[in-house]
Amino acid sequence: MNLWTCSRCGEDQVGRIPDNRLCYSCGEVRRAASAFTEEDAGIPRLFRGLTRASWSAHFQRPWPEALESWSGNPRWVALWGPTGTGKTGIATVLLAEHLRTGRRGRWISGPELTRRLQCDFAAAEEVLSPLLVTPLLVLDEPLTAAIPDWYIDRLVLITRTRDESCLPTIVTSQLLPELLRNPTGATPPPLLSRWLSGLRYRTTGTDTRLRRVAR
Repeated sequence: MNLWTCSRCGEDQVGRIPDNRLCYSCGEVRRAASAFTEEDAGIPRLFRGLTRASWSAHFQRPWPEALESWSGNPRWVALWGPTGTGKTGIATVLLAEHLRTGRRGRWISGPELTRRLQCDFAAAEEVLSPLLVTPLLVLDEPLTAAIPDWYIDRLVLITRTRDESCLPTIVTSQLLPELLRNPTGATPPPLLSRWLSGLRYRTTGTDTRLRRVAR
């Protein structure tokens, strides 16, 4: 267990020592003073710079009418459909538009969240804290193939905290329709009732990744 002092506020801290020796709150103050880029938000390199126009060109279909004017209300958006049909792209465009207004947001996938938590359970608070409070969160495929109980517990924490704080959240998944019909499965009802309580949009079409390979 590491004991250290924040270099800005002077408060004692416990846990991993960040390179800048700032506690989470002071780190957020410093980050808020600078521009928050797509890289800062955790958007993968493949999706950075994506726009509605480039999404439409890539998937050869118009931007979804149901999402034309979405800007955070309803606060839950569930995007579901087969792999390679544009779910992640839609979520990323909405987050990127949010960032371009000078606001903050976060993007994280289920596999990456699992990896970060597994790497160091002692640093779980450091991983989770930004996801609890960021003004807009994209949870890309949060339901991984193997879902340990400790991961579900943290997913419930993220979901309940954001719902209670009325913070917009976008969830993508191939499994949402099946889960909706079978709410007694591996995913707890408290997750489903929130994820599916707002706007729901189903993507269709063929897997664009495989279509490119076929050419």
